[in-house]
Amino acid sequence: MFCPYSIREARREDLTSVVALWREMMAVHVALDDRFRFVADADAEFARHARRMMRGPVSRILVAVIGGQVVGYVLVELQQRPPIYPVGRYGFISDICVSGRHRRRGIGAALVQRAIGWLRSEGVNTVELLAADRNETARSFWAAMGFEPYLVMLRKGIGGLDPPRIGFRVDRLGRGAGG
Repeated sequence: MFCPYSIREARREDLTSVVALWREMMAVHVALDDRFRFVADADAEFARHARRMMRGPVSRILVAVIGGQVVGYVLVELQQRPPIYPVGRYGFISDICVSGRHRRRGIGAALVQRAIGWLRSEGVNTVELLAADRNETARSFWAAMGFEPYLVMLRKGIGGLDPPRIGFRVDRLGRGAGG
């Protein structure tokens, strides 16, 4: 059965729901690939990152809402490459999640389309993202949305330390980055 949903910019009161959705998304990734393990304070770090993205002039978190409940979100931001590249300024979708019980209803596609609309309004004509190699569902979703492979990220663990865990760090411009 179809439930009508709306999409809007995230508000401060949506933060707990956005963090819970991020946790749901990351749990899927951990099940597919152990390298996505969490650092001890991952939820708090993501919450700080999300707050900065909500306030940032070059980022947006958009949420999908059904009956007053946040059921999905997308985090999108403007990025800039050095001027030696043909595409200098571009959009980057860093996260998207629709709760498991609300998937396959067009909500994810609507979130992406709204994010792309914001990027267009900012003068951007290219959008990039990273999709986990072992997440076939996500890769199929992005292909259906018209995204094509561009670069392949490769990884090699070095040294005798524990494998790196997913966490967040913030660069000097206040943008989050996985690490």
